Amino acid sequence: MREKWTKLQMKRNNDDIGKAALLAEPKAVEIETYLKAKLTPNRYTHVLSVRELALDLAQKYGADLRKVNLAALLHDCAKWMRTSELYETAVNHGIQLDEIEHHNPSLVHAPVGAMLAVSHFDIDTPEILDAIRIHTTGSGKMTIIDKILYIADFAEPKRNYVEAHSVRALAYQDLNRAVFEVSRYKIEHLLAKGVLIHPHTIDAYNSVLQEIGESK
Repeated sequence: MREKWTKLQMKRNNDDIGKAALLAEPKAVEIETYLKAKLTPNRYTHVLSVRELALDLAQKYGADLRKVNLAALLHDCAKWMRTSELYETAVNHGIQLDEIEHHNPSLVHAPVGAMLAVSHFDIDTPEILDAIRIHTTGSGKMTIIDKILYIADFAEPKRNYVEAHSVRALAYQDLNRAVFEVSRYKIEHLLAKGVLIHPHTIDAYNSVLQEIGESK
């Protein structure tokens, strides 16, 4: 029992050392400096809280910690822009927005953020850029990094609604079920508001429901 506890403690210590190295990486520090200058204090706090949960989930499920760290830091990097700036930036950089994005400004920061990750921070890793791009809507084909960021953005510890608490607890038990609950909540919320629902969110719901069914 003592030997098992010691090995567990050693793993935790190594995880903490690895996480500390990630936080001190020059690229991460550069991004944090940019975000602190650009975002509101509440938004900046949200980003750091998303990273905290995302890295915890990455450690639990064996995802690439560096990629998760950078994706979490960058997911809202365009949130400082006004709506008009977001649309203007999309046009100027050739970002193809779909019909739903044209009608829902809250979705546009994600593809613009992926573009900023490339142009401002020289991020060219597809897994990072894809996770940023779909962190709000989800999609029918989500990698483990996509799923982690999708959940962390919804359920980070600073979120105070009931669904965030339940999803956060579930995420440590079953990542796919947590994705399902996030998608279900988003769909129900948008239906109640009577607004357009992005097809990617429907695809995320359907896809992960199939994954859950196949795992039974």
